[in-house]
Amino acid sequence: MENNLLAFIGLMKKAGSLAIGGENAYDAARTHKARLMVLAQNAGDNTMGQAQAVAKQYQVPHITLPCSKEELGGALGMRECAAFAVTDTGFALSLCRKCQMEETAQALSERLAREKKRKQKKIDRAQGKGAGSHRRKGGI
Repeated sequence: MENNLLAFIGLMKKAGSLAIGGENAYDAARTHKARLMVLAQNAGDNTMGQAQAVAKQYQVPHITLPCSKEELGGALGMRECAAFAVTDTGFALSLCRKCQMEETAQALSERLAREKKRKQKKIDRAQGKGAGSHRRKGGI
Protein backbone atom coordinates (compact mmCIF):
# COMPACT_ATOMS: atom_id res chain seq x y z
CA MET A 1 0.00 0.00 0.00
CA GLU A 2 2.84 2.40 0.79
CA ASN A 3 4.09 2.19 -2.81
CA ASN A 4 0.57 2.96 -4.04
CA LEU A 5 0.42 5.91 -1.64
CA LEU A 6 3.74 7.32 -2.83
CA ALA A 7 2.69 6.94 -6.48
CA PHE A 8 -0.53 8.82 -5.69
CA ILE A 9 1.48 11.63 -4.09
CA GLY A 10 3.59 11.81 -7.25
CA LEU A 11 0.39 12.09 -9.30
CA MET A 12 -0.81 14.98 -7.13
CA LYS A 13 2.50 16.76 -7.75
CA LYS A 14 2.16 16.32 -11.52
CA ALA A 15 -1.37 17.75 -11.31
CA GLY A 16 0.01 20.83 -9.54
CA SER A 17 -2.06 20.22 -6.41
CA LEU A 18 0.73 20.34 -3.82
CA ALA A 19 2.58 23.06 -1.94
CA ILE A 20 5.85 21.24 -1.26
CA GLY A 21 8.05 22.04 1.73
CA GLY A 22 7.26 23.48 5.12
CA GLU A 23 7.23 27.17 4.22
CA ASN A 24 5.21 26.62 1.02
CA ALA A 25 2.72 24.50 2.95
CA TYR A 26 2.39 27.15 5.68
CA ASP A 27 1.90 29.87 3.05
CA ALA A 28 -0.83 27.77 1.39
CA ALA A 29 -2.58 27.49 4.76
CA ARG A 30 -2.25 31.23 5.42
CA THR A 31 -3.75 32.07 2.02
CA HIS A 32 -6.57 29.54 2.59
CA LYS A 33 -5.50 27.35 -0.35
CA ALA A 34 -4.41 24.33 1.70
CA ARG A 35 -7.02 21.61 2.15
CA LEU A 36 -4.79 19.14 4.02
CA MET A 37 -1.40 19.45 5.74
CA VAL A 38 0.72 16.29 5.44
CA LEU A 39 3.79 15.39 7.50
CA ALA A 40 6.37 12.61 7.26
CA GLN A 41 6.53 10.34 10.29
CA ASN A 42 10.15 11.28 10.97
CA ALA A 43 9.72 15.04 10.52
CA GLY A 44 11.61 17.11 13.07
CA ASP A 45 9.98 18.32 16.27
CA ASN A 46 10.10 21.97 15.16
CA THR A 47 8.54 21.13 11.79
CA MET A 48 5.80 19.05 13.41
CA GLY A 49 5.04 21.69 16.02
CA GLN A 50 4.96 24.53 13.52
CA ALA A 51 2.84 22.57 11.01
CA GLN A 52 0.34 21.60 13.70
CA ALA A 53 0.15 25.18 14.98
CA VAL A 54 -0.45 26.60 11.49
CA ALA A 55 -2.99 23.87 10.71
CA LYS A 56 -4.88 24.60 13.92
CA GLN A 57 -4.76 28.38 13.45
CA TYR A 58 -6.11 28.22 9.88
CA GLN A 59 -8.41 25.23 10.51
CA VAL A 60 -6.63 22.92 8.05
CA PRO A 61 -6.77 19.20 8.87
CA HIS A 62 -3.37 17.53 9.17
CA ILE A 63 -2.18 13.94 9.00
CA THR A 64 1.11 12.11 9.48
CA LEU A 65 1.92 9.56 6.79
CA PRO A 66 3.61 6.23 7.53
CA CYS A 67 6.52 7.29 5.28
CA SER A 68 9.92 8.77 5.98
CA LYS A 69 11.12 12.15 4.69
CA GLU A 70 13.36 10.34 2.24
CA GLU A 71 10.50 8.22 0.84
CA LEU A 72 8.27 11.28 0.45
CA GLY A 73 11.11 13.16 -1.19
CA GLY A 74 11.65 10.30 -3.63
CA ALA A 75 7.97 10.38 -4.62
CA LEU A 76 8.21 14.15 -5.18
CA GLY A 77 11.50 14.09 -7.08
CA MET A 78 13.51 15.57 -4.22
CA ARG A 79 16.10 14.33 -1.76
CA GLU A 80 13.68 14.60 1.17
CA CYS A 81 10.44 16.31 2.12
CA ALA A 82 9.08 16.56 5.67
CA ALA A 83 5.87 18.48 4.98
CA PHE A 84 3.56 19.49 2.16
CA ALA A 85 0.03 20.76 1.71
CA VAL A 86 -2.61 19.41 -0.66
CA THR A 87 -4.46 22.28 -2.36
CA ASP A 88 -7.20 20.26 -4.08
CA THR A 89 -10.10 18.99 -1.96
CA GLY A 90 -10.70 15.88 -4.09
CA PHE A 91 -7.07 14.80 -3.86
CA ALA A 92 -7.00 15.53 -0.13
CA LEU A 93 -10.11 13.40 0.37
CA SER A 94 -8.64 10.51 -1.65
CA LEU A 95 -5.37 10.66 0.28
CA CYS A 96 -7.22 10.50 3.62
CA ARG A 97 -9.24 7.52 2.42
CA LYS A 98 -6.08 5.73 1.26
CA CYS A 99 -4.57 6.32 4.72
CA GLN A 100 -7.83 5.27 6.43
CA MET A 101 -8.24 8.60 8.21
CA GLU A 102 -12.04 8.42 8.28
CA GLU A 103 -12.73 11.42 10.52
CA THR A 104 -10.62 13.72 8.36
CA ALA A 105 -12.09 12.17 5.21
CA GLN A 106 -15.62 12.92 6.47
CA ALA A 107 -14.78 16.59 7.04
CA LEU A 108 -13.19 16.86 3.60
CA SER A 109 -16.16 15.10 2.01
CA GLU A 110 -18.50 17.72 3.49
CA ARG A 111 -16.22 20.50 2.24
CA LEU A 112 -16.16 18.99 -1.26
CA ALA A 113 -19.97 18.86 -1.31
CA ARG A 114 -20.12 22.56 -0.33
CA GLU A 115 -17.60 23.47 -3.04
CA LYS A 116 -19.59 21.58 -5.69
CA LYS A 117 -22.83 23.24 -4.59
CA ARG A 118 -21.20 26.69 -4.70
CA LYS A 119 -19.77 26.01 -8.16
CA GLN A 120 -23.16 24.86 -9.47
CA LYS A 121 -24.83 28.01 -8.13
CA LYS A 122 -22.23 30.11 -9.94
CA ILE A 123 -22.89 28.24 -13.20
CA ASP A 124 -26.65 28.62 -12.78
CA ARG A 125 -26.32 32.37 -12.20
CA ALA A 126 -24.12 32.77 -15.28
CA GLN A 127 -26.60 30.86 -17.45
CA GLY A 128 -29.54 32.84 -16.07
CA LYS A 129 -28.00 36.17 -17.03
CA GLY A 130 -27.36 35.10 -20.62
CA ALA A 131 -30.86 33.65 -21.14
CA GLY A 132 -32.43 37.02 -22.00
CA SER A 133 -34.71 37.08 -18.98
CA HIS A 134 -34.17 40.80 -18.45
CA ARG A 135 -35.37 43.69 -20.60
CA ARG A 136 -33.07 45.94 -22.54
CA LYS A 137 -33.05 49.64 -21.95
CA GLY A 138 -33.70 51.96 -24.86
CA GLY A 139 -36.73 50.23 -26.40
CA ILE A 140 -34.92 48.63 -29.31
